[in-house]
Amino acid sequence: MLGLLNQRAQVLARAAVADGAGGIGEDWTIVATIWLRIDAQTGGDVYGPDAEESRIRHKLAARRNAELRAGRRLAVSSRTFRIHAVLDDGAPSQFVALVCEEVSP
Repeated sequence: MLGLLNQRAQVLARAAVADGAGGIGEDWTIVATIWLRIDAQTGGDVYGPDAEESRIRHKLAARRNAELRAGRRLAVSSRTFRIHAVLDDGAPSQFVALVCEEVSP
């Protein structure tokens, strides 16, 4: 399995930043760099009032890392994935499965 982790990714966490006008905005900061494997799982179209977009769910495999949590993002080259769930088989396994959706950066 280790040899199949062929994509380098940055784990991104949401951070509050000053917006320069006395308010708070959000940004994404790098908290870890990992290797993973990407497998497309399901896809579908979502129709809204102003647009149509395609959403594809992915299952990513990675070594266990404390920085991998739901709500964080993964940047892989020019692609960004939102982590929806971390599926962990427990201590005996060195790997976790991540249920993700590709998002616009």
